[in-house]
Amino acid sequence: MNYLKRLLIMMLLASLLAACSAQSEETVPDYGGGLNGNNFDGITLTFAMKPDICYEVDSLFGDAVRARIADVKNEFNVNIVFDEETDVAGNLFYYISSGIKPCDVLLSDSYTLHDSIRANLLYPIDTFYSGIDYLETEKWGGREKLISYAYDNHLYGILPMLWPETVWKQVDHFFFVNENIVSRLNQPDPREFVENGEWTRDRYMQVLEDYTHRNNSGDTVYALTAMPAHYFSIAIKASGIDYVVKHEDGTYSNAFFEPGALDKLTWVADSYWNNYGTSITHGTDTFTTIAQFVDESAVMVLTHLFYGLRDIQYTVENFGILPFPLSDDLAGSRWIGEFEFYNNGISFPANIYDLDAVPAVIDAIFEPLPGYETEEDRYEYYDRYVFHDPRDTRVIFECLSNCRYLPYNDNGYLIPDAINSAQGKKSISQILEANIDIMEQLNTEIYIPLEETCDLLWAD
Repeated sequence: MNYLKRLLIMMLLASLLAACSAQSEETVPDYGGGLNGNNFDGITLTFAMKPDICYEVDSLFGDAVRARIADVKNEFNVNIVFDEETDVAGNLFYYISSGIKPCDVLLSDSYTLHDSIRANLLYPIDTFYSGIDYLETEKWGGREKLISYAYDNHLYGILPMLWPETVWKQVDHFFFVNENIVSRLNQPDPREFVENGEWTRDRYMQVLEDYTHRNNSGDTVYALTAMPAHYFSIAIKASGIDYVVKHEDGTYSNAFFEPGALDKLTWVADSYWNNYGTSITHGTDTFTTIAQFVDESAVMVLTHLFYGLRDIQYTVENFGILPFPLSDDLAGSRWIGEFEFYNNGISFPANIYDLDAVPAVIDAIFEPLPGYETEEDRYEYYDRYVFHDPRDTRVIFECLSNCRYLPYNDNGYLIPDAINSAQGKKSISQILEANIDIMEQLNTEIYIPLEETCDLLWAD
């Protein structure tokens, strides 16, 4: 009898708990396959981002962005709410595992979302059946840029490429050159070398020699200041060396052991260490290295584009921007840039359910802003307000269109860091041999599966 009583009580408690749970769960409306064309009946979509999306409140684009959002709200009959306080990206696991939809649209970076992507906490964009076409490369970024949002045969982020001020900050690394010092040294503007096809590695080595000098106080002014790992990473990419290489039969292998790679990597290391302390120096970190350039302890600095512009633009009167010279076998090819991850990417939590409204609204919002519909319009803005010289603008956007992924979250700095640690005291063969097991593990577990995912997503 006591057993039956306990059993009945337990069954009653279970039914009560189930009822309470059902009442507390979020009711998921069924919106089917779209409501009356573009009319989504006033549903509310929550955007985890600032109302100005990618811009500061006093930005030149603030009004244009707010007008665009108002137009989209009217066109699609939706209410858009901005949540700029909640750290959705950093707490996505807790929201999803608790059955809570934190937002409909998330603005974040692929660095922060790295683990969430691998934990299936984001909605796969390639499975949207309408609204967003991730294959629109000009609008959303394409394979080389979206690779940091790809995983296990799916895509989890897109980049609003057609909005000014959103993506150019991510491409690295560039030489900033103090044009006033160059002029005082009676040297030509090095941007002329870029323009006329003379910006080769031989010319670069000559520049290191020509720019090194002593100032009026007798102190050495170095031709270049650059953090070693940054230097090695972009020099490797500008040599055409990635992590893996795909062969005609569809298989992949370690790119560092391909024919010609050893000679290129040797140049990468020697060009820095053979000149370190004479024409090349560096600070203790990115920012002290930039400071050496700002206080004219160096004629050039090689650094992140975003940090460089932020700290140089209003402190150095006359500067130019140069790409890293390509290896000789790539002469005449487009300049190469690299990126570690992307900020201002658009992603979606895994438990969104407005699968018609969300992609349709995002696709409409990130059409080009009025006055910036064409590439020429956007370049004109950059020439006037950001880079101040069309030659710099062209270089940066060529590198952006031809950038290579450095997987920061997945030990992408392994070989650049190893070359840095060796400080010229080990050969490249010794460095590669010491890291071969780690490289093979990374290739097998991360880099090759990532390339295979991109092969599938961009099958054409």
